[in-house]
Amino acid sequence: MAKTKIHVTWVPGGYGSYMMQSIYAYSNLGATSNIIIDSTGSSHTFRDGAEKKKYFDTAVFGEHTNDSDVIVGPAHGHMLDYFVNEYIKQELNNLPQYFNHFFKDHKSQIDENWNNKQDWAAREWISFWILDVLNASYGKDSRIDLTTDKLFDENQDVFPAEITSIIEKLGLSVVADIDTIKTNHTNWQKQQQCNNLQKRCDEWVNEIITTNKNTPSPCITILDEAYVQSLIRRHGYEIRCFGLDTFPKTSNEIRKLLYKESANDNTT
Repeated sequence: MAKTKIHVTWVPGGYGSYMMQSIYAYSNLGATSNIIIDSTGSSHTFRDGAEKKKYFDTAVFGEHTNDSDVIVGPAHGHMLDYFVNEYIKQELNNLPQYFNHFFKDHKSQIDENWNNKQDWAAREWISFWILDVLNASYGKDSRIDLTTDKLFDENQDVFPAEITSIIEKLGLSVVADIDTIKTNHTNWQKQQQCNNLQKRCDEWVNEIITTNKNTPSPCITILDEAYVQSLIRRHGYEIRCFGLDTFPKTSNEIRKLLYKESANDNTT
């Protein structure tokens, strides 16, 4: 290979560590055929290990892509998936720490607008900016080797074909058998709780607004709860959120809290 290290680029939360680990494990670089999956579903044990540091360089999507050997790009309709995935796996659900990436003055912003430090106030604040942050954070690049939807294709032959093609493109040899790759990948998929989270939230909000169905909430963190709250606002409704630290778990529960805001309505 011309380069001493393989340069891999992906969006935050976009499964790049798993791709690096797969390249290493299934090629002659590592020849282990083993995939380590952390308790959160991440591949961060590999990302932070000696093998990654020896063989790989990384970059944020949109930066230095001309120098990248492998670019893992975002798929349409999955922005929330990546955003929450990063929060769970990288920040380990540490909300203030995650806020620091976007708003250095987040504490004062919440205090100034809501004069409250409880979860409901943070969720309300997030709901006003989350769509803008998602759109700004997950753009597209002209050159992509793999979009993340290929990682979750129902056809079990898709990922083995993709990873084999990438390994060979890098000038490496595939040493793992296809059945092992399929088994490892299926086990990895089962631990990815954020896949299709945006789709599930979109469908839930649509059911809340347009039907009388009583279905369970798909939300798993305060971030996707805020996303739901933001979508509901776009439909012309607000949630009576004061003191609502525990987000509603069903459609019926949240419908009881909805109201149409008018010019003289001071409900919170």
